[in-house]
Amino acid sequence: MTKKLHKVVVVGRANVGKSTLFNRLSTDIKSITLDYVGVTRDFLKDTVSWNGRSFELIDTGGIQLTHSEDPLTEKVRLKALELLQEASIVLFICDGSIGVMPEDRSIGKVIHKTGKSTFLLINKCDVKKTQEHVAEFDRLGFKQTLQISAQHNIGTGDLLNMIIDQLPPDSLTDEEEPKFKVVFLGKPNVGKSSLMNIVMRQERTLVYDAPGTTREAISDTIRFYQETIQVTDTAGVRRSRSVDEGIEELMVKSSLQAVRDADIVLLMVDAQEGNIAHQELKLASFVFETGKALIIVRNKHDLLTDDIREEWKTDDDLYDHILKKVETLTISCKTGHHIGKLLPLIETVWERYQTHVSMSEITQLFKAALEKTPLIRNQQRLKLFSAKQVATNPPTIRLNVNEPKYFETSQLGFFENLMRKNYELKGVPVKFLLRRIQAE
Repeated sequence: MTKKLHKVVVVGRANVGKSTLFNRLSTDIKSITLDYVGVTRDFLKDTVSWNGRSFELIDTGGIQLTHSEDPLTEKVRLKALELLQEASIVLFICDGSIGVMPEDRSIGKVIHKTGKSTFLLINKCDVKKTQEHVAEFDRLGFKQTLQISAQHNIGTGDLLNMIIDQLPPDSLTDEEEPKFKVVFLGKPNVGKSSLMNIVMRQERTLVYDAPGTTREAISDTIRFYQETIQVTDTAGVRRSRSVDEGIEELMVKSSLQAVRDADIVLLMVDAQEGNIAHQELKLASFVFETGKALIIVRNKHDLLTDDIREEWKTDDDLYDHILKKVETLTISCKTGHHIGKLLPLIETVWERYQTHVSMSEITQLFKAALEKTPLIRNQQRLKLFSAKQVATNPPTIRLNVNEPKYFETSQLGFFENLMRKNYELKGVPVKFLLRRIQAE
């Protein structure tokens, strides 16, 4: 049994510093902060611990009080209002340098109706103009107010103390730490967010028929095979020449960092585009080089034609050196085609990621192969004295050899092929470490 964390939700009109405050208090998750209105669309959450207590901090996309004709803006509005209802404590943040705006008053009325414990945070207290406006905020009717500067870390310690003092008692739940982490990666508009929502069985990430809807890495947990799995939807990764805005560049950094934190990566591609793009192959290579397990998911099966299937065969021939090492699955988020196979495949790859082989077994395997097929460099026979697996996730093998400098890509590929031939490692990278020792 673990503690069920209370939700502390940061709300306010757009561009008042909500994401900056979230980043200041958060330890692991970082929200994108740029001087644009509406940068945060999906909500972000992270666990914050202070003085022996923990809570779930949630950064909303900004509360819009009136219905919007723009479908995406409307989804952001409805999600923020939903989170407000789930909060144990509300952090209502306003821009002190501007003073009370009509939208601040409207948001304040909505919060009052919820009856939630609320702290009114007057941000930018380090700016001279803020002191001229402080008295205005009394009109919003909140008893607990605090002047802060999220950017310069002023008042955040007092804020954390206030939160901890007013948190309700902890309750117990069966939730547990995730056993492993799965990340959805790919170009914009290939269906990552749609798949995330199907897996989560809720609209956890905003889905809209336009590239770039998801701007940050969004994580949540699911239960499967009696295990807790963390799944993360990332922003679309573009080619460098397509990165023409600062926010796009940050989206790429956010996605790649999510890969580094993952155990398994689902590289999603648009099946109807036929050939796998060079950029997607680079992403696949990056995933393997980073030591992460990989599954290629071709979405939009419902749009396939015979001509596209023929292009796939070309892919299989041209990129066999990569594709033969990974699992592939063709799905349709629209029709549900093969969706039921996804989580079992993820579980299978996770088991392979933890493969462990004894030292005697792997040494015997490698030495026997070298007897049949010696490795020669500079007219010198390369010698392997022993091999030992020193880690899992991914399987990592240390080779004790006579000349490490001669064990380059092709030589290590020889041992990798032996591993893949004798053990089921599809979807899993194999890493090698070299150590020079004297002849035994």
